[in-house]
Amino acid sequence: MIGSSHQEAVLDIRTLACFVAVAEDLHFRRAAERMNLTQPALSQRIRMLEGEVGTDLFERDRRGVALTPAGAAFLGPAREAVLHAGMAKAEALRAVRGEVGRLRLGFTPIAFYGVLPEAVQAFRARYAQVDVDLIEMSSPLLEAALASGDIDLGVLHPPLSRDLLFHSLPDEPFVLALPATHRLAEQPVIRVVDLAGEPLLVAPRAIGPSIYDRVIALFRDEGISPRIVQEVTPMTTLVGLVAAGTGLGFVTSGIARAARPGVAYRPVLPPPPSLPTAAAWRPPALSASGERFLEIVTGLVGQGDLPEWTS
Repeated sequence: MIGSSHQEAVLDIRTLACFVAVAEDLHFRRAAERMNLTQPALSQRIRMLEGEVGTDLFERDRRGVALTPAGAAFLGPAREAVLHAGMAKAEALRAVRGEVGRLRLGFTPIAFYGVLPEAVQAFRARYAQVDVDLIEMSSPLLEAALASGDIDLGVLHPPLSRDLLFHSLPDEPFVLALPATHRLAEQPVIRVVDLAGEPLLVAPRAIGPSIYDRVIALFRDEGISPRIVQEVTPMTTLVGLVAAGTGLGFVTSGIARAARPGVAYRPVLPPPPSLPTAAAWRPPALSASGERFLEIVTGLVGQGDLPEWTS
């Protein structure tokens, strides 16, 4: 650094860039303007550099400036050093912006039937230098993985039991899955009272107590008791059991979009509860690559700019 003690090395990138500028222009004043320095400051840098190298790099006389043989040999490596330093700076800034690196993305099986596949594809196309690790877990396990720092971002289903930050995504409506040959499949809309006595498949309460309780309340509010014949998880297995004629069950509209032979999907009145969905991360802040991914997700679901985060 200029003005430092002579013991400090002057082979810094700024000084090397000054050398390259003089070597290319062969004119100290023009090189100084190019480097946004005064000519004396530039000349001082070159003299200190020559002192560090141990030989003259330029020949100076009234006719102009020329590279010495040592200067000509020094030019190629100096150019490479300046170039690589610029590349290193650019890569560091890209990492700060979340454009390079790694994104560890966790999700529930249900969540991946929504906008996530399209979002992952769009993210990989836009940020090809970010490696994306996709990890499937239940919501409680995702919360634990976020809290321990094992993943950067999780798409799961509130309410959350841990101190995490999250951004709400659109709820997933529930529809009724029933065998295509079932008598109720002929109806465009099925009323809850029509399900009295029907064999019902449900997810275990331990998986989602809030949704479980609201589904049970949906039946009781209509004056009937649900006839639960089996607890099933995941929801894709529930659809398989419906196809096998085991019973009827509520699934998200995302699951319903992945049509399965032998299964019909119908809306229900009064409507069953929707499944809340959110993108969550550990305080104090989401990683830069996570922010870029969340921007894509919110854009795809039509929410526009990111709102205030919720804790």
